[in-house]
Amino acid sequence: MLERNDNRRSLRDDKRTSLVCLGLLALAMGFAGPPICAQAPAPAAKVETIAEDPAITALALKIYGQIRAGKVDESLLTEAMNKELGPAVIGQYKPIFDQLGDPQKLTLESGEKVAGGTRWVYLAVFAMAQLHVNLFVTADGKVGGYRLAV
Repeated sequence: MLERNDNRRSLRDDKRTSLVCLGLLALAMGFAGPPICAQAPAPAAKVETIAEDPAITALALKIYGQIRAGKVDESLLTEAMNKELGPAVIGQYKPIFDQLGDPQKLTLESGEKVAGGTRWVYLAVFAMAQLHVNLFVTADGKVGGYRLAV
């Protein structure tokens, strides 16, 4: 039930609405099903954990910023990811990314070398939420998977 005060929603209602929007973002971006790009391999039985790479952290922020801007540099992505992250898809995500704003903090949670590349997981802190940024970078340095998850 919404609390009304002079025909305006309260801050609590705005946060609730934002969390619902984020939940819808999770569904829209395939978090309830396959990720945006299913190129990232399944977890292997044995993986090599690696330390933070500032270039990869910058890449995660760059892709996020480009989605907010409405155009992702295709040279950064694998062919499959370019197909999955086309203009129509970016158009769907852009308003939600705009609502989130820029991350206030991005912290590496894990980095694992897996078949075909490296899977990175960051915790992104926004003004209204904390989300995980999952990034898969192929051995040749292309982004093969990118998603936000709760």
